[in-house]
Amino acid sequence: MKKKMLAAVMAGIMAVSLAGCGGGGAKAGSWAKSVEIQVPAKAGGGTDVMARALSTQVGKDSGSTLTIVNNTDGGGMVACEKTAGGKADGSTLMQFHTTMLIKTASGVFSKSAADDYSVIAVGVPVDPANNVLVVSGDSSYNSLDDLLNDAKSRPGELMFGVETGGTVHVQTGLLAKAAGIEVKYVEAGSDTEKLTALVGNSINACLVNANQAKQYVESGKAKALAVVSNTAEGGRSSVLPDVPCFEELGVDLSFQMLNVILLGPKNMDPELVKQIHDYYAAAAENEEVKATLAPAGMEMTFLSQEEGLKTIQDMQTSINAVVEELGLKK
Repeated sequence: MKKKMLAAVMAGIMAVSLAGCGGGGAKAGSWAKSVEIQVPAKAGGGTDVMARALSTQVGKDSGSTLTIVNNTDGGGMVACEKTAGGKADGSTLMQFHTTMLIKTASGVFSKSAADDYSVIAVGVPVDPANNVLVVSGDSSYNSLDDLLNDAKSRPGELMFGVETGGTVHVQTGLLAKAAGIEVKYVEAGSDTEKLTALVGNSINACLVNANQAKQYVESGKAKALAVVSNTAEGGRSSVLPDVPCFEELGVDLSFQMLNVILLGPKNMDPELVKQIHDYYAAAAENEEVKATLAPAGMEMTFLSQEEGLKTIQDMQTSINAVVEELGLKK
């Protein structure tokens, strides 16, 4: 997919990454001078953009050279294992998001963020909503009610694109439960691949990141029916502000996303963990970083270390139950 906004963001980040990461004077601490950030996502997507924006600023502030490694091998398992087995100096870290908790719950990952790693930093979105439910531009569905009514009349026939075991798979299951419908889950890959399948009418609907859906909606290739809020109080996406959230439309569906889960090996020095946490928390508040992420709805703020760990623990317990209920556990 042609991602105009992400492309522009990536161009700016890539231009300063190499120069920026090595700049600045090193502060007191024992962090490695050369740091590899394992990112279980493809280059150019939202996860990668966030990782590069943050690491560029952290590199400037810390004096360490941070290198992003896009490692999707084994569905992210290789990055997960490499980070768990890394050195205590924090030279190998992993930046992921809510999907890691889902992969642990479903049995794709054998390790748990809270139990098998040092939880360094947890970033939560500033934007009130995350994913959006879309149908093709030539679909007969012009509202959420249109889609749900048809789904109820044809149980199990409507094809929803998902990435098996991923965040959207869980959200789609929660939507089906909340709306009282049965759907057919179709493996459709990443958001970019889901949108391609949608336009090609290989699937009837899918949930995708609002930023990636935006140009499809604006061009008429897709229609946006509802966004998933980050809290039960509801809230619309800043990227697609005219699209109502599910709560507004009478469907009890929300899902708390975590933009960043930054992990290191289990045996890291707590003082080093705090130091890295503080670098990332400061980077998220940097005006240049905000200017990069906010237009795409990716702006975030970091929880305190204590709040971050508790959030991970609580969410893992909750997601374990949801995954079990939806029958997604291997």
